[in-house]
Amino acid sequence: MTDEQIERLVEHMLQRLQPPLLVMVTATKGYREAIRSRLAGCGHRLHLALADGIEDEMQWKLLGEAVATSVWQQALPQTPYRALVLPFLDYPLAMDLLSGTLRSPVAQRVHDALLTGLPVFALRYHCDPASELNQLQGAHPNSAYAGHMHAALTRLSEIGVTLCNINELLEKLVSGNDAALVLASTTSVTRRYLTVSDVEINPQLASAPEAQLTDAAIEYLKNKTKEKILP
Repeated sequence: MTDEQIERLVEHMLQRLQPPLLVMVTATKGYREAIRSRLAGCGHRLHLALADGIEDEMQWKLLGEAVATSVWQQALPQTPYRALVLPFLDYPLAMDLLSGTLRSPVAQRVHDALLTGLPVFALRYHCDPASELNQLQGAHPNSAYAGHMHAALTRLSEIGVTLCNINELLEKLVSGNDAALVLASTTSVTRRYLTVSDVEINPQLASAPEAQLTDAAIEYLKNKTKEKILP
C-alpha cells in the first residue's frame, strides 16, 4: 500500500472511533439537495432516521446507515450519538417542540434527546422568516408575525435546540469542537483526554464512544496501524 492509501485507511479508522450523528430527515421542501450534499462531506458517520413521505428517501440512504422506522419511531436508539441534527426544522415542528404537543415521531425523539442531554442542532432555513429561503417564498422579516416567530425561536434555543446555518454546523463538526457540543447539551459530562500511556496500556479505550485523544495518542495509533499493515 502507498503512504496515501495508508493515511486514508488510518483516517477512516479514526473516524470510526467517533460516535455517529443522528440525522432526522422530514419531508419539508427547500434546499434538500444542497443540504444533503453538504452533509455528505461533513466527515462524520451518519445514522439517518427518515420520516414517512420522503420522496428523495433513496438519496438520503446513500449518506449513511438508515435506522429502521420500527426502531426510531418507538424510542431514541441506544447508540451513543455525538449529536442529533434536524436539517429541516420548519415552524410547525418548532412549535410542537415548544408546546410539548409532540404530534410526530420526530418531535417525540427530539424531546427524548433533549431530556437525555444529547446536543440538538437544527438548520434555521425553514423556520426563520429572515432566511433567504423564506424571503424567496414571500416572507417579510419585519412584519409583526415575523417578530412573533423570532421570539419563539429564541425560546427554542433556551430549551436546548441550537439553531445554525449549514456552515456553522459543519464548522463545529469538522473542527471537532466538543466544547461547543457540550455547551449545547442540557447536562455536562466531564471528559478526560486519553494520552499515549493510556492507549498503550489499554488500546480498547480508544474505541469507546466518549473517547477523546490527545494529538500524540492519535499519532501513536496511526503508527501502530501502519506497523500492522506494512510487512
